[in-house]
Amino acid sequence: MMDGRFGGVSVLTAALLFTWSFDILPVAAAPPREPWQCDVVVYGGTPAGIMAAIAAARKGASVVLLEQTRHVGGLSTSGLNQDESMHMFRGETFGGLCMEFLHAASTQSGAPPVTGGKAYRWQSRVAETVFLDMLKQADVQVRYKQLLATVQQDGTRLVSLKVRTGEIYQAQVFIDATYEGDLMAKAGVTYVTGRESRDEFGESLGGVIYPDSRIDVSPRDDHDNILPGVMEGPLPPAGAASPHPTCYNIRLNLTTSPENRVPITRPENYDPAQFELLARCIEAGEINNIRKVVALYNMSLANKVECNNCQRSIVSLSIPGAQTPWCEATFEQREKIHEAYRNYTHGVLWFLQSDARVPERMRKEMSQYGFCKDEWQDNGHWPWYLYVREGRRMRGRYVLTQQDIIDSRTKEDVVHLCSHFIDSHQVTRYADGNGFINEGRLWQPGKIYQFPYRALTPKQEECENLLVPVCVSSSHVAFCSIRLEPTWMHLGEVSGLAAAMCARSRKPVQELDVQKLQVSLKSAGIPLEMPASALNDQMTSEEETDQWIQKFFRTTDLDGNGTVSQTEWLKTRAEYDWLFRFIDKNRDGEISREEYVEFQTYKKRHPDWRQSLKIPAK
Repeated sequence: MMDGRFGGVSVLTAALLFTWSFDILPVAAAPPREPWQCDVVVYGGTPAGIMAAIAAARKGASVVLLEQTRHVGGLSTSGLNQDESMHMFRGETFGGLCMEFLHAASTQSGAPPVTGGKAYRWQSRVAETVFLDMLKQADVQVRYKQLLATVQQDGTRLVSLKVRTGEIYQAQVFIDATYEGDLMAKAGVTYVTGRESRDEFGESLGGVIYPDSRIDVSPRDDHDNILPGVMEGPLPPAGAASPHPTCYNIRLNLTTSPENRVPITRPENYDPAQFELLARCIEAGEINNIRKVVALYNMSLANKVECNNCQRSIVSLSIPGAQTPWCEATFEQREKIHEAYRNYTHGVLWFLQSDARVPERMRKEMSQYGFCKDEWQDNGHWPWYLYVREGRRMRGRYVLTQQDIIDSRTKEDVVHLCSHFIDSHQVTRYADGNGFINEGRLWQPGKIYQFPYRALTPKQEECENLLVPVCVSSSHVAFCSIRLEPTWMHLGEVSGLAAAMCARSRKPVQELDVQKLQVSLKSAGIPLEMPASALNDQMTSEEETDQWIQKFFRTTDLDGNGTVSQTEWLKTRAEYDWLFRFIDKNRDGEISREEYVEFQTYKKRHPDWRQSLKIPAK
């Protein structure tokens, strides 16, 4: 455990102002109660947990879903409002309950019909309603504020789990769908945190990695002390193992709609000194746009934007080092860490709109945004969940590595097709001479690969009736491609179907007939077969277009926020400066994936597009 300061930001900076993610209760010394008995217990109401519970229930199993907070949906109801398909092959890999949710959430949010490569988008409050409707229709019992206390085991078999309020839940099969892997850890399953060295699995992207240049801005104050937001210690060597996982942040929604806008006011206990590094980077010209600090994704819904950490950032919404103790922390300690992230995020938003060191045009742009009055109304308009990108990772019967997602991509026990980029935001930040350097970022286009059932199951000698669809058995590098909500929804559905089958047969999850599971998955509409083009690296016209679009954003979206600003366009495509305004249809100064897809479609339909735009040929 660290000393109470993470990355220079104190976790005790302010009193708790709102109801946070957990209602902390002591381990109950309550009178004995009759245990809950069912076929399947799902611990964690994340999208993976919800899909697992629904899938098992639809197969006839009795199911209870245990959620730690007062709301289900994980990040999909806490500020993550898109299916990430701009970095995935949705048409070839999505299906089942995931697509059922995407259609309903998008439609009920008032989003326009989704065509071509456009992303499904939704509002957080609507997503929760959709999840609850799906759970109700499947007759899944949901229990809230269920914080794991202990487990009871009989040899390698989980018999029951007990929560802090004293309830005991018994089942034939258990599913750990938390972002942290808490039940898996309590059950004694082997796991790791942080990042493996480059050599452990022979991964070129493994371990400590420095893809970005040093920033020549001093990270020290007048007394030579490290500034908040910079980690103590020397630079770790490239390729070395690291205890630090991918960064966390709060992912929230903001709006410019006057009737729905709650002003961003000065936070209680606000200390501008916490943002000295950000101020210096702005004054040095390293940051000249608010979108280089906060990634703002246009939701095309109700004048709302998603507010996220920047993928390729200098200083953004993550707190380097603060993510590291999260998984092994108590619920009380996690409360404090979550609070630190909320205070930091609130402070960044206030700093950008109020501090004199921020150029007026940036302050003016930031000031138009406010919190969403219609979101998270019982939590001060802050999301219920912290964005935990990477928790524990199981060491199960098969460990997926970089080799599995780039080269050896087929598996006999396939249960899902994955395809996302290898995507890690900056992990750490260290002083480097008279400047500082960010470390850990990964951003590499993905390929379609088969996810094996074995990576959902512990070793049988450790636990024979547990499935783990979120904290799967993989290296850090592979996990950076797996860690997407649509992927977890699919793996949750797989786990739910497998759990129902094992509950019925009374067999260990490791002895499940995978071929029968695959039949059920195909019946549920989940693709399992590798497209021929993916096997021989030949692409269909649609796949080729998608690859071209991915290449465009990989080379032009310099800050990795999912859109291309005019500044980024001019840096990378100066010879086409005249074209930006045509592609940027909504005139917001950013080219979105949808706008670029629309432009590519226009080019296909108009071979003489230069003439139609009245632009002389170059």
